[in-house]
Amino acid sequence: MGYRGMSGDMRNSNLLITLAVSLIFPCSAFASEEDWIRYSLGAKRAMSAANYAAAEELLKKADKEADGITNNSSHKAITLGNLSLVYKAKGDYPNAEVCARQSVDLMRKLEKRDDFSFAVALSNLAGILKDQAKFNDAEPMYDGALAIIEKMRGADSSEYATVTDNLALLYMRQGRFDKAMPLQQKALATYEKTLGPDHPDVAIALGNLAESCKRTGKDKEAITLLERSLKIMQKIYGDEHPSVATALDNLACFYADQKQYEKAESLELKALAIYEKTVGKDHPDLAITLDNLCEVYQKQGRADEGRKLRERSLKIAEKTLGASHPFTLSVKERLEQMHTAKAPVMR
Repeated sequence: MGYRGMSGDMRNSNLLITLAVSLIFPCSAFASEEDWIRYSLGAKRAMSAANYAAAEELLKKADKEADGITNNSSHKAITLGNLSLVYKAKGDYPNAEVCARQSVDLMRKLEKRDDFSFAVALSNLAGILKDQAKFNDAEPMYDGALAIIEKMRGADSSEYATVTDNLALLYMRQGRFDKAMPLQQKALATYEKTLGPDHPDVAIALGNLAESCKRTGKDKEAITLLERSLKIMQKIYGDEHPSVATALDNLACFYADQKQYEKAESLELKALAIYEKTVGKDHPDLAITLDNLCEVYQKQGRADEGRKLRERSLKIAEKTLGASHPFTLSVKERLEQMHTAKAPVMR
């Protein structure tokens, strides 16, 4: 079953777009900046509502407005960084990486290497690289971001916890749970202390720690963490939001591993419906859920139903992640195994 880390994704998006309206803007914006501010704020609201198409359109308008602003490098850097996260949310990693690198490069030219906004840009680029399995490129960027944030905000800040938890996800994907779990536990404790027990970042941290617990045989701890994570997401976002779908899918994966297939199937179907409604039918998260539901059907002896889901999952993965992405390759391998098992034995 394929767990997807929840660095998601919405937390980093909010972090950088918040910078665009609170840290980078001058205290009193010039008239020429008003439209840029308005479009950026609108994009933030659209991202929070998982309306990625609207967010992309608004940020492209903001980028055009930035062209008319004197000394606009900071505006361009922030807009590109935000746009990279919209592309990431849509599963368009090539464009996400291009925009994120441009944002980082602009900030370097502005000599913002000790600036909090530069740390956020580094962390967001690292997250995009991590999601493409470019771990060696991503890790030093996380380290650089942490060094800046520790200096400016402290190691007990929620911002430091965000980057820490994302770095832990990188370790988790490499199977380095001895390094991941202490970071996840620290991030969770920091969030609960600084943000309160029912904050979305707490839910994200709970889900990520739960996966490490599951992968290291701590099943009771994992189910408690996952159920709490889902309750928080539903309380904050309601029943139709990508973050809720992710929490449902992660809980379904646990139930499937425990051979509670009816529970797993019910949760996966709910997650699929939410994803299709909110992010569309060509998104990597939808591909992951389709593949996970295929696993449930296989274990129930419903291979033909599962095969159709996996074929659809592969098409989405190839379109959005590329043919060489580890997830795409793993889906392709599992699908080939299903086809081989179905083929008649030649005598």
